[in-house]
Amino acid sequence: MYIKTSSQQLIQQSICEVLNINKEEIDDLLETSYKFQKDHSIFILDDQYDYFMDYVKEHLCINIDYVSFYHLSRRLNDNKGDNGYNLDNVLCNDTSLSRFLKRYGFTFKHDQYIRMYLNEKEINLNESNDYSSIFLRQILGYNYQDYSFKGFAFSDAIEKNEIYEIVKDGPELFGYLFSFIDSDALLEEFQSNSKYYKVEYQVPIDQIYFENYEELTNEEKQYHIVVKSLQRLYAYKYDSVDYDDDNPVIGMIDDLTLGSQYLVSKTEI
Repeated sequence: MYIKTSSQQLIQQSICEVLNINKEEIDDLLETSYKFQKDHSIFILDDQYDYFMDYVKEHLCINIDYVSFYHLSRRLNDNKGDNGYNLDNVLCNDTSLSRFLKRYGFTFKHDQYIRMYLNEKEINLNESNDYSSIFLRQILGYNYQDYSFKGFAFSDAIEKNEIYEIVKDGPELFGYLFSFIDSDALLEEFQSNSKYYKVEYQVPIDQIYFENYEELTNEEKQYHIVVKSLQRLYAYKYDSVDYDDDNPVIGMIDDLTLGSQYLVSKTEI
């Protein structure tokens, strides 16, 4: 079982099923939370989370063993596979993206962190604190390694998420290469030889983690996705999803590859 998260209606239907309640009972639950908010001058989201969590723990009656995983990316036309690879794998191995970057002189090797080379000479990103170097140090793991393949839990308003526009033109990495090459030419070639996709997977819950909730057990992950779904329904009823800013980010544990056997759909957007 998994929570269907591609529309408000499907989220609601899934919640009714896993909690064994009807639409009216969901409305009552959301209304109670709304009244609580009105009675407090400062509304603390954690309090709502805890309120929904207590309810979910009491009512969850179906095991949730998969989660919806939506990944946004612009992919080169010669990239035929549908596996989801971590950043280390994509940059340091022979992949469609690494071959493309190599034509512009960029190569990468993993040694403590991902080292970046231009025309076979290592770029020491510690030598500068400009905008691009700071970002590149972060994503290449100079201080903390987080290379996991990531996506979102909800697709109902994903086109309103800020990431939707950021990666629409290509990997976020490309936006920070301007200090080293003519990145406009790189971007132009990449965009003319690629397509933008929303890729949907259904992934076993024991293979993923929720960003900012990395320590959850598999049982707690089930509670968490239901609580976030209730908060989503609350936003539809009393707030807004216009910015999609509360869409849970999901990553693969231990930098696992997300296998293509979990692919549901791949839609050009």
